[in-house]
Amino acid sequence: MAYSVEFTERAARVRDSLPHERRAVLERGLAILVTEPRHKLSHAVGGDESTREIALSRSLVVEYVISDGKLVVLLVTVIDLTDVLIEE
Repeated sequence: MAYSVEFTERAARVRDSLPHERRAVLERGLAILVTEPRHKLSHAVGGDESTREIALSRSLVVEYVISDGKLVVLLVTVIDLTDVLIEE
């Protein structure tokens, strides 16, 4: 069963601000999650199995809820490591 995808306003603002390349990564990742929302690389947030988090790439993380045939994206986090305090 494929789930439909919805975004909270906050997540949609981040999605809409992404450059084309990162937006494509987000879309590819969500295309996988709609068929497998409890992917083995995702993990539950807190004690709730339906609220999950997954790193779609090294620079893009999403938190989402699985509910009533929907995958609701709560947060889209962009990790930008171009400027860091300590270089390893």
